[in-house]
Amino acid sequence: MWLHALRVVRPRQAAARATRPLRRRRFPGGPPGSFRPLTENELLWRSPAFAPSGSAPDAGSRLAAFERHYGDDVLEAARTGRDPAALATAWAAAHPPRADDAWHPYAASTRVTNWIAAASLDPSLAPVLADGTRRALARVAANIEDDVLGNHVIRNAVALVLGGVAFDDQTSRRRGEALLARELPEQVLADGGHYERSPAYHRLVLRDLLTVHAYADVERTIEQMLDFAAASSRPDGAPWLFNDGGLDIAPTLELAAPTDGVRVFPETGYVFVRRGGLALAFDCGPVSPPFLPAHAHADGLSFQLWLHGEPVVVDPGMPTYEPGAERDVFRSTQAHSTVAVGGSQFESWGAFRAGPLPQVELVEANENGATGRVVTARGEHRRRITVEPDAVVVEDETRGADAVSTLVLAGEADVEAAVEPATQTAVLAERLGERRPIRALVQRGAPSPTWRIRAR
Repeated sequence: MWLHALRVVRPRQAAARATRPLRRRRFPGGPPGSFRPLTENELLWRSPAFAPSGSAPDAGSRLAAFERHYGDDVLEAARTGRDPAALATAWAAAHPPRADDAWHPYAASTRVTNWIAAASLDPSLAPVLADGTRRALARVAANIEDDVLGNHVIRNAVALVLGGVAFDDQTSRRRGEALLARELPEQVLADGGHYERSPAYHRLVLRDLLTVHAYADVERTIEQMLDFAAASSRPDGAPWLFNDGGLDIAPTLELAAPTDGVRVFPETGYVFVRRGGLALAFDCGPVSPPFLPAHAHADGLSFQLWLHGEPVVVDPGMPTYEPGAERDVFRSTQAHSTVAVGGSQFESWGAFRAGPLPQVELVEANENGATGRVVTARGEHRRRITVEPDAVVVEDETRGADAVSTLVLAGEADVEAAVEPATQTAVLAERLGERRPIRALVQRGAPSPTWRIRAR
């Protein structure tokens, strides 16, 4: 495990991990400037994009502890005209600067954005929130999450830009702009998708960039990401839930309606098909960057299918970010609508580590469907999905170890299989803390399993 991690880690990740214990002890005082509201974002901060997410992670989880310190409650009180000052004052009295979850750089970054937003919607809050926002901004500046990278660093950069503008602190603003200039060309791929390959987290990063649109050079990136976000929408407007990230992670954004036909995103590796009453998403891309498997699932060549506005074949989602057997099962290949050849495509090493990762590639795509290929140390899986006038046909070829093909079903459909499938209980978790029983069909031992799916 450690040898693999050393091979794929980025140098700045390794350096940041080595210095993290020292940096996390630092609590600078923050910029001296006065705190001014940022009225340019008022419409965005009042929009559904910043409405409460409805997230309900398991009580006692690390994520639940983090969310208590995001400042969402203060922003929502400002949005609805309640008493945000009392909430902010109570929080500050209970959480002086110290090395705990309240002052983790991701929580502090999120609080900077939310408190600046609250003060921008209700300028009378500025004197109340100024000191706490200033201290959180300084905490972020001293603890950029280069040990994590991904969406965490984008959140850090956004906090620095917004805080720099709000306090007229050019050092923080330039630092945030430099981080965005460094990260966005790598994190946002040429097709507009985010390199963590979670459509839900893609929208979270996109919302972050929308908040700095007026203050940083991100317009072209936003345009690309908006196109991907629209194309990666299910018929209900939510994102297709590949990898981590549920309906409570993805903010509600104003997006264009997806167009009919086939949309191919070759760098991200997704193929989306919309035709009449059919909507299909096919995952033919890398599960994540090799140095950032935190939100990756072993789901290469999995797919999701809606017919006539109803879900039929689904991703199982993710109920928890806590380490343990449940999270490992939900990340496994066997939990997804794909084929496991000799076992899962990768092993989970704790809640946010994994490896070695499989090789997944899009082979070809046309108006009738697409073909993808995944290779692991145990074998190879090649899948062709064809959209016929009256059915979706999934044809698989495998080489190497024994194959197990799974179809995770949340709706009713007529399904024909190459061999008689077994029916087993599955769990659907489209939000953290959610666990809803559904069913799965499983073919075992067929080297070329096939599914033919028709609406009932």
